[in-house]
Amino acid sequence: MPAEQLQLFASLDFPGRTVVLVREMAERLGVSVRHLLNEIDDGSLGVLDLKSAGSSRRAARIPIECYRAYVAKRLSGTDQTVAAFILSLPRAVRRSLILELPAEERRALCLELKESLK
Repeated sequence: MPAEQLQLFASLDFPGRTVVLVREMAERLGVSVRHLLNEIDDGSLGVLDLKSAGSSRRAARIPIECYRAYVAKRLSGTDQTVAAFILSLPRAVRRSLILELPAEERRALCLELKESLK
């Protein structure tokens, strides 16, 4: 859903985009390209590798959903801030993030989200 945009921390988002380049993500988050390539190599950041057959050069594109999930997993702050950010994510991304949590953390987050809706 490229038309969707994060409401909280909108300055970190890429409105209308379906994929971003590693370089763009590094600039937006203020980290090095090497750091993100390490995250890709260890599986912490999902990418589409579009390099041609026989090419040794990486042609990584980061789906916007992977970018948003990466940011969400690294967000720290008050429970209300985290809950507000998670609620601002597109429903499918929010659901997949919640399902990745261990059961106890999932219950706690769901309770916090429920409280923040009151």
